[in-house]
Amino acid sequence: MTSSHVWDKDQLEIISKASNLRIIVSAGPGTGKTAIACARLAHLINECDVEPSNTWLISFTRTAVAEIRARLHSYAGDASFAIRIATIDSHAWSIHSGHDPNARLTGSYEDNIARVIGLVKSDEDVADELSQIEHIVIDEAQDLVGQRADLIEELVKKLPSDCGVTVFADEAQAIYGFSDDSIGHRKDGAVKTGKSLLDRLRSDKSMGFDTLILKEIYRTSSPGLQKIFSDLRKDVLDKNRHRDGFHAETAERIREYADKKGLKWTQMKVADFTRDDLLLFRTRGEVLMASQFCDLPHRLRLSGYGATLPAWLAICFSDFVEPHLAERHFLDLWATRIENNATPQYGPREAWQHLVRVAGRKDGSVDMQRLRRRLGQARPPVELTLPEYGLQGPIVGTIHASKGREASNVVLLLPNGAEFESAEDEAEEARVLFVGATRARTSLIVGESNAFRASTLASGRVHRSVRNGKSTMVEVGRDGDIAARGLVGRSEFSATDAKAGQALLAKNADVVTTYKLEADRALDWRYRIRVGDDGPFVGVMSRNLNFDLWKILENKNQKHSHNPPSKVNHVRGQGSATIVLAPDDSDLNTLNEPYASSGFVLAPRIAAFPPFFFFHRN
Repeated sequence: MTSSHVWDKDQLEIISKASNLRIIVSAGPGTGKTAIACARLAHLINECDVEPSNTWLISFTRTAVAEIRARLHSYAGDASFAIRIATIDSHAWSIHSGHDPNARLTGSYEDNIARVIGLVKSDEDVADELSQIEHIVIDEAQDLVGQRADLIEELVKKLPSDCGVTVFADEAQAIYGFSDDSIGHRKDGAVKTGKSLLDRLRSDKSMGFDTLILKEIYRTSSPGLQKIFSDLRKDVLDKNRHRDGFHAETAERIREYADKKGLKWTQMKVADFTRDDLLLFRTRGEVLMASQFCDLPHRLRLSGYGATLPAWLAICFSDFVEPHLAERHFLDLWATRIENNATPQYGPREAWQHLVRVAGRKDGSVDMQRLRRRLGQARPPVELTLPEYGLQGPIVGTIHASKGREASNVVLLLPNGAEFESAEDEAEEARVLFVGATRARTSLIVGESNAFRASTLASGRVHRSVRNGKSTMVEVGRDGDIAARGLVGRSEFSATDAKAGQALLAKNADVVTTYKLEADRALDWRYRIRVGDDGPFVGVMSRNLNFDLWKILENKNQKHSHNPPSKVNHVRGQGSATIVLAPDDSDLNTLNEPYASSGFVLAPRIAAFPPFFFFHRN
């Protein structure tokens, strides 16, 4: 192992287990799970002669995948690049697209997973591919339920008998039955799915799994946090304690062990915190509300905002139309367009390394067509995506979206007045609180959030009636709200205005900007995005927003009596981001040049919850 980490006895036992063994590792927060997973893979490759390309790592979230990729190189060196590290959905799509000529991304999730399960069970080519695997590491296994659990179970059954499997899990952090839309609300379509993957692996003795436990906590030295990580975790796992009032009891225990308590949501300001702080709320509506009233840079961590590409990509490549990019040319672009103008989190050398890793050629240059194809995907490579949505500053997010992440200082806003349909639902909500509290490394501050009612449309957009129904706060900035044609489209902008808008977005790439939305009759009442009160327009919102506004009116029984507002104020943007279109994207035909040829466009990184005043028709 190349890392100089000093391991305890339990950790070393897991790391050095033979490559053909199958083990389940029960690992609570702070026990070094990610480091051990990386060290185990390095041990298998360096000491057991396992071929890196014959090892898989499967995780539940892209966040975990990104973290492991970032850390694995320090343990396994360049061999880490050959390990197949991806989410279960990405692995499933790889099998589906590689072995089914009719595979399409447009199918439903359930249909696609069902097809992959069928391929794993009966397709000879898939069986041949699986026969080459020497070891699989499965992370966050407690969250694999339903069809995902079905898929992993079938995959494990089809592996060669000498293929080892290392499974990491913490059942105290199993929280994906519920969404972050509201407390005690199960995800749309979520049902109680019977046996979890862990129960299946343990109960089927033919699979040959043994269980090992990691007990020592390394994330924190705080006495209170140690008690949460250890003592409270035992209670969360103890099903005999899952009874009426368990959620409130868990919340009170967290308050007791926290470094500070009593903070009121109405008294706090995001601006009072630093980039080392993580502010956690239970629901998306609470996050959006906190963000709306902060005019300083901060980052959002919540579902619905997609993978964000940094602004420097479009600033460098919006007018670059050559098929290949040499390193010297890139460094020149960076020197003239990025240095002293924008502030990425890394310098030109690291940026170049990311580009080469994603779309490098044998001659050392970057294939721009391949770069566009990869960055234009719904889930672009993690090497070039930003972990949060926004600018450098404190992180404001939901507990769900922060699972698997940590911060030096955590402010946990506990919900009040929660009600549950069953003891099982209450126990899961107690686990949500446990996950939130265990994100802290150094200190935990516990506050109380003001419970307020917010609704979520089928699209995922949050809205909330305020001022006794006189206005409605509506989420703006979700994935799909702004598209390339709304930024530089020929129907929306002249070539001159498109370039002017892009230049302004480049100038404001790293600053908070306030926008105004103005409905344009010539564009079917879609909203133009204006800088300030009387500045230039930099974009046009997609029809998604208009559709949802009418849906809100329909839900209020006002669709035939009211209209969406012509203007919307207080729409805040956290800098700019990049949108990339693949070479075969049909939307390219609608764009002004040079964007139609380059495929790189700047977009305002809007994340807002402004009031919409729906008006009565005359």
